[in-house]
This record gives sequence, C-alpha cells and structure tokens, in this order.
Amino acid sequence: MKKGDISLEALRQPGLNRHNVRLWDKVREQVRSGTMPPKNKTPLEAGQKQAVLDWIKSNELAIKASPASDPGHRKVRRLNREEYSNTLRDLLGITSRPGDKFPADGAGGEGFANNADTLTFSTLLMEKFMGGANDAIAEVWSKPELRGRLMAPVTSDKLPAEVGAELTLRPFLLKAYRRPPTEAELKEVIKIFAAALQRGENWDGAMKVAFKAVLLSPKFLLIEEEDRPGTKEPWKINHYEVASRLSYFLWVSAPDDALLKLAAEQKLHDPAVLAGETKRMLADPKGLAFTKNFAGQWLHFEQLFNAVDPDRRKFKDFNDTLRQAMYDEVFAFCDAVLRHNGRVLDLLDSDYTFVNEPLAKLYDIPGIQGKEMRQVKFTDNKRGGLTGMGAILAVTALPQRTSPVLRGKWVLEQLLSAPPPPPPPNVGELPEDDRSIKGELTFRQRLEQHRAKPVCAGCHARMDPLGFGLENFDAIGKWRNDENGKPLDASGLMPDGTSFAGPAEMRRVLMLEKDMFVRTLCSRLLGYALNRGLEVNDQPTLLRLEETLKKADYRSESLIIAVVQSFPFLHRR
Repeated sequence: MKKGDISLEALRQPGLNRHNVRLWDKVREQVRSGTMPPKNKTPLEAGQKQAVLDWIKSNELAIKASPASDPGHRKVRRLNREEYSNTLRDLLGITSRPGDKFPADGAGGEGFANNADTLTFSTLLMEKFMGGANDAIAEVWSKPELRGRLMAPVTSDKLPAEVGAELTLRPFLLKAYRRPPTEAELKEVIKIFAAALQRGENWDGAMKVAFKAVLLSPKFLLIEEEDRPGTKEPWKINHYEVASRLSYFLWVSAPDDALLKLAAEQKLHDPAVLAGETKRMLADPKGLAFTKNFAGQWLHFEQLFNAVDPDRRKFKDFNDTLRQAMYDEVFAFCDAVLRHNGRVLDLLDSDYTFVNEPLAKLYDIPGIQGKEMRQVKFTDNKRGGLTGMGAILAVTALPQRTSPVLRGKWVLEQLLSAPPPPPPPNVGELPEDDRSIKGELTFRQRLEQHRAKPVCAGCHARMDPLGFGLENFDAIGKWRNDENGKPLDASGLMPDGTSFAGPAEMRRVLMLEKDMFVRTLCSRLLGYALNRGLEVNDQPTLLRLEETLKKADYRSESLIIAVVQSFPFLHRR
C-alpha cells in the first residue's frame, strides 16, 4: 500500500531501484522514530525493528561499493539571472547587474535556480536579454577604461577595419563562448561587423553591434557541451567544459584566464590540478557567489529580504539595519564554514557566530560597537548553529508570532531532508497573533489542541517538537522567557521517545542526527554542482562523498574537492 509519497513497489523491480538510498532513508526514519507501523497496527518487536535497520545499513554499504557508471542526463541550459550578471561583470568589467531586472528563475531538482529543467526561454526573457546587452555595451562605452580594455588588442589605427575587428573579437569570443571560437564562428561575427559598416556605422559603432551580437548569441547565453550521438558509454568532458562546470559551480560566472589557460594546456583532467584550482577559486573573492547562491537557496536565508515583514508595533527592535545584520551574520557564518574549510557540523551547533552592534544588542552580547561584522564566542548556550540565528528564526516566523510548525518544518526539510507531506485540506487555522488567545491558554496549548486531530497528528508529531525547542526565540530571534506574560514551555518529545527542553538540548538532538544532516548537505551540494536533481545512479557517488566528509573530520574543503573530482561532474552521456 502506498502511504504519502512512499511506495515499496520498487522492490519488485530489478536493478538499482531496489537500492534507492532516499527511499530507504524514508523507511529507516519512519521505522526508527516509531511512526511506522502506525499506532493502530501491530508494532514491530525490538529484534524485528533492528533487523530492518541493519539491512538498510548493509544496503548502503553495497551501494557505496558499486562503481559509478552513469553520470546522468545533462541538459543544455541557459544562464540564470545571477550567472548572467556575474558573467557580464567578468567579461566586460561593468558594475551594473542587468540580470536583476529579469523575472525570477524557478528552483528545481535539489531546490536551486541553476537547475536545467527550470531554465526555459520566453519572449519576455528574450526581450530582457536584448535590453541587457544594450545596457551593458552602453556602460562599457561610457567608461573609457572599459572600452580601452576591450580594444586593447588593436595597437594601430592604420589596420583595415576587418583586421582590427578580428584582433579584438577573437579573444573576446574565447571568453564569451568559454572556449576557442571556430573560424566559422569568428567569420560570422565579423560579417555582422561588416554589415554594420555598410549601413553607415563608423568603426566604433560597428564594433558595438558586433559585441551586442555576441551577447545575444546562444553560444553565450547557453551552457552547452559536446554531444556524441550513438556513443553508448559515458565519456569524460573536454577541458573547456570542465572549466565552465567548475567556474559556474564555485563562482557562478565564466572561467577566468587561468582556467582557460589550463584548459588550453589540457590539464583539467588531472585530480591534483582540479584540487588546486578548487582551493584557489574558493579563496578568491568571487567565491562569495558560491556562499550566496548555494547556502542562500539551500537554507532560504535569502528570503529575509522578500518574505519577512514583522509587525513593527509588536517587534520594535526590527528595522532594515537589523534585517541586513541578520543576513550578514548567517552569510558570514556559512562563508566561514563552506569557503574556509570549516566544520560543517557547526551549522548544527557552534559556540560562535558573527555579529555587529545592532545584532549584538538583539542577542544581549555586550561590548560590541560598530557596524562591522566580527566573530564572537558565546558565553552561554542559548545560541549556536543556524537555529539560533535571527535570519533563520525570522524567516520561519509569522508577522505577529512565532511558528513552531514552520520552524520544525524548516529543520526537517532543510537540515535533515525529511520534509513532511503537505497538510490535508480544511484542517483549520491558528490565530495570526498569539495575543488573541483568550484565557489561560498558551499558544502552545492551542497548537496542541489542533495537532490532536488524527488527520494532523502524524506530521505534527515530528515537526512541532523541534519548533517548540526554539520557542525561547520570538519572531525576530530575540530571547524571551515568557509569552505575553504566560509561562513558556520550550520542551519537546520526539516520536522515538527522545525528550529535550530548550534550544541547547534541541541542538544536541540535532547532533544525534548528524548522519542525516551530512546526507542532506552532500545531496544538495552534488545537485547544485550538476545543475539537476539527483538520480538513483548518483547514489554511489553520494555515499562516497559522505565518507570523504567524515574522514576529513567534517571539513568542507575535502567535500567540495571530491565533488569536483567525482564521476558525474567530469563525465556525460
């Protein structure tokens, strides 16, 4: 029988479907936590339960030992709005961000806006690309130093027009197309330049037309790799394709001169070179785009600017300065972990964070002055890791109150990859403001009445305890000991009988689930790097990434290098 989104029909099918790690993750969590079999069915005896859990573990070992043989399907995709702006910045030197005017890109696969399935074209988007090309070239021509950089290959004004155009366009096409242009491609752009001259444009105007044509070419707007029709076995992608995969993974932009040089020298299949380039690129300031796009989309803290609007009358401390400080804290924290070889388990629990004066006041941390973010060590255990940060707490709250349901759902979905199913229809709603609850009843007691309904109990039994553990934080992340003058209960009881009280003990419960968190992180990172959702054939790679991370004492650098060196990252079919 199919329950929720889980079907065991795959057991009847041969091959890798039987070894779907994600399927067995769900089965394991349901059995381990005691939510399956349901309470109205005969429970498993202790020996039976352990036998199931042991088999799932042995199944993972078998999957990890199997060779990676299928890199999965990789589609042609367009640049998303962030990649487009960053690529124009690095190609032309402009400071504006034309892509910010584009429609938002959808998220797919593992939840990222670089997923090929969601990066479609439309008439509106094509108009935006045309406007973006016009604006970018206009900005270049308005700044002599940028125009001079583009025209640098032309050292004499006595050359024929076409010769000067070729000298300028050949290196430009190399960077714009992220590979050496063919002679036919170069002649095509020069033909456009020549046609502009014939229409009466001067040399300068014709060059602007040629540059715009390149910026509107599919070879610039699309990330496309060589295909080999009829080839049955996977093949290693060429060195320029490796350079593009690497640069859009870690910089969200095009390869730089150093990467293109290594590609020309045929060195980007060498694991040692890949490791060295990964370290170099993470250390470069352009690597901040990796933190912004990977961590921001995975953890949803980018929603702080478009989906968080606390009631200013109730939460008087909140303003746009504090909003920015909240974002800067979680960004600096994730950046330290991901780009500077931090321990990824710090995301679950840590004894430090990054604050400035406005945020320190909210957190009651004394002695911090100025708007600059700096690392501080906690003197108590109230906060630690992501679940103690204002950005996460505000994103998972409502305008007038906290939401244990949203906070518990965020922990399950973003940290443990165990999202609850959507709520059934007509289950009723809780009050939008906890102050509207009359009598002695607390908001928690009102929520417990709601979750007592049989149709609601199953999902809330896993979500709500995690959210209750964060109830000491109000809707903007400020510590509180009571709720509208009523006693505050921040205890939780998980379905498997694990109990805790308050944020510190809740974080210890999360640390007990570190294997699930590691799987979540590795899955999201691999999916982000491959621009697609993960498939069953990716799972041997996924399990080996987990092993690499654990052997490296959970340090991020080894994991990121392992992704870059992995079979699906370097191959296609």
